[in-house]
Amino acid sequence: MQNGLGPACIFLRKNIADKQRQRELSGDEIEELCEAFQEFDKDKDGYISCKDLGNLMRTMGYMPTEMELIELSQQINMNLGGHVAFDDFVELMAPKLLAETAGMIGVQEMRDVFKEFDTNGDGKITLIELRQTMQRLMSETMTPQEINDMVKDADVNGDGTVDFEEFVWLMSR
Repeated sequence: MQNGLGPACIFLRKNIADKQRQRELSGDEIEELCEAFQEFDKDKDGYISCKDLGNLMRTMGYMPTEMELIELSQQINMNLGGHVAFDDFVELMAPKLLAETAGMIGVQEMRDVFKEFDTNGDGKITLIELRQTMQRLMSETMTPQEINDMVKDADVNGDGTVDFEEFVWLMSR
């Protein structure tokens, strides 16, 4: 295993990425969408026109192609009577916002994965917990030596376990 990046680390990173894809928009992201939407809802009726949708997306830093705007416009005209309500706008923009942050590993995702390994909840992953969890989650089995090496590589303070900070450090390498 070179630099602690064996199958276990690859698996952990994939698991974190999977958790990110499953996440919902945060309150801040919804607030950002709401503020942007309100700027374009000139008559304050809770709707924006299809024409304004492209401009709104551009103000948020998205550069939709003309083809994308035509497709969205057709979808909106067929489904929403040519106007976009806030909920529908969120539904259109959520995948874009989530994709934008997909490369960023959030603390919550890291904590969720850490908790899967810290089965007794004491804030530390032991050799036994790591071995059991890897056997449960991974299709390929790691040798005891590979598991020992992984803990040894991550165990910065030398206590024989991996705490959350060490786990974050290991995943960021």
